[in-house]
Amino acid sequence: MTQLVLIAIAGIGSMYFTMHPRVVDAFTVAWFGAILYFLPGLVGYTLSPVTPASPFKLPVPLADEAIAVMITVLGMLFIGAAVYDRYFSTRPPAKFYLAECSTATHVALIFATVGLGLTYVESGGAAFAADKRVVIETVGRGHLIWQMGASVAAVLAFVHGQKWLGASAWALLVGDMLIGFRYAFALSLVAVLLLWAVRLGPIRLIDISKRYVFLALGAGLLIISYQNLKEPIRNGDWSEIGRRVSNPLWYGKGVLTSEPFTTQTVLNEIVRRDFRTNMDHVEAAAQHLLIFSRELGAETVRFGDLYQPALFPRVDHGLGNNIWAQMWSAGGWPLLIVFIVLVVLAIGGASRLLLIADPAISAVVSLSIAYGAFYLHRNEILVQLGYQKQVILVWALSVVGSWAFTAAILQLARGEQAPS
Repeated sequence: MTQLVLIAIAGIGSMYFTMHPRVVDAFTVAWFGAILYFLPGLVGYTLSPVTPASPFKLPVPLADEAIAVMITVLGMLFIGAAVYDRYFSTRPPAKFYLAECSTATHVALIFATVGLGLTYVESGGAAFAADKRVVIETVGRGHLIWQMGASVAAVLAFVHGQKWLGASAWALLVGDMLIGFRYAFALSLVAVLLLWAVRLGPIRLIDISKRYVFLALGAGLLIISYQNLKEPIRNGDWSEIGRRVSNPLWYGKGVLTSEPFTTQTVLNEIVRRDFRTNMDHVEAAAQHLLIFSRELGAETVRFGDLYQPALFPRVDHGLGNNIWAQMWSAGGWPLLIVFIVLVVLAIGGASRLLLIADPAISAVVSLSIAYGAFYLHRNEILVQLGYQKQVILVWALSVVGSWAFTAAILQLARGEQAPS
C-alpha cells in the first residue's frame, strides 16, 4: 500500500512540475533528484551491497517505513513548491550586482589545473591507477581543488559565454570521470542545464523541444552507465566497451543497479533494524559550517562510521550515505520532519537567489543548488556541508582573484599613461 501511495505522489508531483507553467528552479532540481534517488521505492526493492563472500547484488524488499520516509520527503517538496509558486515566485527578484568579474573563469581554471598537478604529486601518480580503491585511498585536497575549480569554471564560462574556457573546464571534468569520479561532471551539468532553463522564463517542461529533452536524458543515462564502463575503459578493453554499449538491455540493467539502489539500502536497513544513534554526528557537523573547521579543531564524527560496522560488517568498501536515514536514526520522525522543513525552506530561498540577474551570482547559486538539492540524497550532513563550503570558497576566491587581476591591469595602464 505504501508503495502505491509513493507512486501516486511521484506521478501527481511530476505532472505538476512538467505541465504547470513555472520558472525552472531549485524545487524542480530537488523534485527530479528525489524521483531518481527514490527509484527503488517506486520499483519496490533495493539491492544488497557486494561483499567478498557475495559478489552479486541481490534484491531486498523495502520496508514500509522506509517508503514512508520517501513519501514524506516527496510530499513536503511538492507542498513547498506549490506554496512557493502561489506566494513567492512572482515577487520581483533582488537587484544585486557584483563588479565585472568575467576573468573569474580563468582563475577557476588555474585552480583546477593546479589541483590536477597536486593530485599527481600527493598520490605519486596512484590517483590515475586502474583500481578505484587505490584512487580513493590516495586522492586528497589537490583532487578537491581540481574538481571544484573545474566545476566553478564550467558554470562561470557558461554564464559569461566563454566557449573555449568552458571546453577546457569540461575536459578537466571528463578527466575526473576517467579516474573514477562522476559527481563533479554530473552536478556541473545539472547546474548548467538549470541556468539554461531559467532563461526560458515560465514554461511547461513538457513544451521544451524534445531534442533538448533527449539530449539531457541521454547525458544522464551516459553518466549512470559510466559506472559499469570504468573497468574496461581503464583496462583499454575496447571490444568489451563496444559489446556493452551496443546492448540496449545493458542500459536498463545499469539504471536498475545504479547508485540509488545502494543509497536506499542504507535507509532500508537502518529503518528495518531500528538502528538508533545519539546526536553527536549531527552536532559535530554544525561545527563544520566554519571555513577550515578541521584546522580549528572541529570534531569529525561520521555517520557512516557508525552504521556500516553495525549493519554491513562484511562490506569491505565504503557505502554511499543517506541523509534522511541519518536524521531518522539520530532523532526519529520529529528530527526528520524538522530537517525536511529546513531543506524545503533553503530550496525556496535558493530559488529566489537564482533569479538575481548578476551572472557570477547565478553561477554560484546554480552549482550550490546542484549539490544541495540534487546530490543531498546520497550524503550525510557533514559531507554535504563540506561540498557547499567548497563551492562557495572556490567561487569566492575566483571572483576576488578576478577583481585583483583587473585592478592590477588598470594600475599598470595608469602607470603607462602617467607623464614622465
